Amino acid sequence: MLRFEDLRVRDQQTLDRDFFNRRFRLIAETITKLGTGLDSVNDATDNLVALGLVRVNEVLGPLLAKVQAASENGFLVARSSTPLTLAVGLETTLAIADTAERDLFTPTPYVLISRDADEAANDWAILRVQGYNRENGGLAFEVVALNGDIGATAHDDWVVSATTGVAPAIMEAAAQVTQLVETAESASTLAQQAAASAAQVLATGPVTSVNGKSGVVTIAMSDIAGLVAAIAAKADSNHGHSIAQISNLQMTLTTLEGLAANPDGGVY
Repeated sequence: MLRFEDLRVRDQQTLDRDFFNRRFRLIAETITKLGTGLDSVNDATDNLVALGLVRVNEVLGPLLAKVQAASENGFLVARSSTPLTLAVGLETTLAIADTAERDLFTPTPYVLISRDADEAANDWAILRVQGYNRENGGLAFEVVALNGDIGATAHDDWVVSATTGVAPAIMEAAAQVTQLVETAESASTLAQQAAASAAQVLATGPVTSVNGKSGVVTIAMSDIAGLVAAIAAKADSNHGHSIAQISNLQMTLTTLEGLAANPDGGVY
């Protein structure tokens, strides 16, 4: 480093060529060193700026992507291509593959899952969330309700919506519908049982009340008004009658005998 003592002029010092050349050399060398140092500073500055830009891209880039994704899709929606066949009571896990959606997605205790297909507008299910791993996008859940044909076969075009208010409302409506269905099924069962009991009584069982009689009732001939007298008035199955007991029988026989005796003069 150039010092003042190196350039000091002393009393009675000879001011010749060597005097000035030595000092000029020191000044030139010092300026050269300063230039080299300045280049190093510039290089360091460039490196610092480049490193800063890299860090900005590494840190702010994903944040900006998240902000953009949130503005476009919202943080309550995520998609999954995990093949699943849904059924009530099924406990399983699906994976959210997109990194931005995985980081932004914040599931509520109940989520709504549907399909990303035009023909499946009425197909959806309600899931009870059991856990969510933001690092790998794994969403563990239990299926608690189905609607439409979403459980008819396996699908892989899922859209998961963390709808805090909608899912409980759907659950409440589904519970009411389920209760009505159970009531109707119970009434139907009771009606079937009553019909079966009536059919059994009519087919095999004795009546329990007839004409004021209760308990096990046995019907005798005397219990039917006029039945005994009507049967007594009937003739036996094997019996005989005289000609006089049959109306017009004698006249008919006489006519037939006359016709037989005079076949040519009879009227036919």
